[in-house]
Amino acid sequence: MELSQKLKELRKTQGLTQLELAERLFVSRQAISGWEAGTSRPSTENLQSLSRLFNIPLETLLDDTAEAEPAAAPEKLPAEEQAKEEGKGQGLGKDRRYKAIVMVIVLLAILLTTAVLAHRRTAQEKTGVMTFSEMECEDIDLAGAKSVPIEGFGKGR
Repeated sequence: MELSQKLKELRKTQGLTQLELAERLFVSRQAISGWEAGTSRPSTENLQSLSRLFNIPLETLLDDTAEAEPAAAPEKLPAEEQAKEEGKGQGLGKDRRYKAIVMVIVLLAILLTTAVLAHRRTAQEKTGVMTFSEMECEDIDLAGAKSVPIEGFGKGR
């Protein structure tokens, strides 16, 4: 039996749709459809994942002369155990990927904020600009200040 036929039979024996199998392997439904139609082949990593998922030796999947043994497929495990089993050997699972992406975004936000604040501080130091809080702290003595008229103010037009 060819790989494409084995995959289709094993998937149906497990009671999975192409979409469900695709989600478990982190591939598109179209990829599963191509594998089952024989127009494309799974990568080595995906073949290993299929072997683990269907609990059959990799050689059985790849051997065109061997018959796929749907009856030898494992019973459906409880949802928790099945999810745990699928997570093995998958590299980063969806949750771990999501957490890693969130951490990267948070770190980038912190770095960006730090860079902006550092730039503002150096710009203030170069130009001698005072912040409002610095102005509030300054004691300005206006007792000896002269009044200087500003053009356009105080005169009638």
